[in-house]
Amino acid sequence: MMNMKTSIYLIIASIYISIGLKAQEQQKRFFFKNFQNTYVYYKDGRNFCIPANYDLVKGSFIFIDKQDRDMLKLFDEQDKISKIKIGERIFLSSRFGPTEIVQTEPEFKVYYKPRLLDIGKSGGYGITSNTSATRSYSHMTSYGGNIKSLDKETKYVHEIEKVYIIQKGNKEKRFSTSKQFLKLYSKNKKELQEYITKNQIDFNTIMQVLELYNYTEKMAQ
Repeated sequence: MMNMKTSIYLIIASIYISIGLKAQEQQKRFFFKNFQNTYVYYKDGRNFCIPANYDLVKGSFIFIDKQDRDMLKLFDEQDKISKIKIGERIFLSSRFGPTEIVQTEPEFKVYYKPRLLDIGKSGGYGITSNTSATRSYSHMTSYGGNIKSLDKETKYVHEIEKVYIIQKGNKEKRFSTSKQFLKLYSKNKKELQEYITKNQIDFNTIMQVLELYNYTEKMAQ
């Protein structure tokens, strides 16, 4: 029979595990681990550099406004933004998940689609996509970009699905699995399946999928 001391240890361990999981859920809310210097380019020629990140729950790029007490704010006029550059990576200002331009010719983009953990009123759990309307922020951040407080959301990021976007003819096509990819290139299905098997292409690894795509495009020329 379990003694009192053992019971106390188990209770303490459970508390630590619960706190750890909750912290992980909060950390997964943002696409980047930290707020980073971000160059924002508007279609009308405006551009500026600010500390920014992508909020996967709200579906929007956000930034720290140094001119307004380090408030967290949503990007204004997101439909007028041409591109967003973070380090050497370039993104489009898309809703419901960031879209990265990995290669321009031939065009190859990755849409990072968040799958959200929906905590319902009854305590049940379900997986949903981020289709909620964007809301405003009203929370202060501490210096260095660490968030002091966040909105009390009922959704947390469970995982991020990679959806690849390519141009085929004059149409934009999307895929995330080998089955979907082969369907787009049905005429070369057998050869491409052999290539995927031989090279052990992992569709969760962007550069492997990019190599497959470039190989396919050269073969089609």
